[in-house]
Amino acid sequence: MIIRKLTASDSAQAEAVWRDIFEESPAFTAYYFQKRFHPEHSFGAFEGDRLIAMAQGRPTELFIEHKTVPALLVAGVSTLPEHRNQGLMHSLMNKLIAHAEQSGFSCCYLHPVAEPLYASLGFVNGTEILSVHSDLTRKHKAFDLREGEHWDDLLTVYRALMQTHDGMQIRDLQEMQTVLEDYAIDGAKTLIAYAENRPVGYICCCPDGVVYELLALCTPAYEALLDAAAARVGKEIKALAPVDCGLKGERHYSMQYLVFHDAFRLPLKNGYCRLAY
Repeated sequence: MIIRKLTASDSAQAEAVWRDIFEESPAFTAYYFQKRFHPEHSFGAFEGDRLIAMAQGRPTELFIEHKTVPALLVAGVSTLPEHRNQGLMHSLMNKLIAHAEQSGFSCCYLHPVAEPLYASLGFVNGTEILSVHSDLTRKHKAFDLREGEHWDDLLTVYRALMQTHDGMQIRDLQEMQTVLEDYAIDGAKTLIAYAENRPVGYICCCPDGVVYELLALCTPAYEALLDAAAARVGKEIKALAPVDCGLKGERHYSMQYLVFHDAFRLPLKNGYCRLAY
């Protein structure tokens, strides 16, 4: 068995492993490997020429303590069933971690499927998030709700939240568009709330009620967007939101971080990170 950095020529095998292991739609998986696959920051375990396990990294930038922090988002950590319990995940992650530190990233971060799994590699809980529910019995402050992908307005809301919530991925207009296109692959529609013609929040929700992103500048906008999306799909829905959104919900950690050279402190102050691959 060989563990090595992936190359562009490994893309087809990596996509096949991803398809077999994760419950993603074929359309999203194909899109991911067209837009988000970074073999130069990813490692694979091979039995002969066959890829049997992998750990992928995607370079991002986080906004923490009003500074830009280079970070490696860890994704696609997977092992084919017949090769599990052989230590491959730890070996791949150790390679990826060493690569990230040597390459100048300030941290690796991920959304853990099982927290103890990554804790054994040094990852610690770093951001909290709130799971909130719609409530169609609520009365709302009036907002102008518009469907569509008005990129400048979406970015305005996102950047306003980024200034007050440590740990958010830095987005420019192109990245904002790419992220929303990621969501749209699975049918997500975007609904934006305006107050006096000023964007104050948005929600990205699929027809089945899955919410990919919910951000707003005030509690009434969170309520209006969440309940409007629920009314559209015809059932109660839940979403992840910052812990200071003003809604009631279940509070829990959302991200784990492995920080290099004390680049920043954990847990993040008022931290929020909604994982966007």
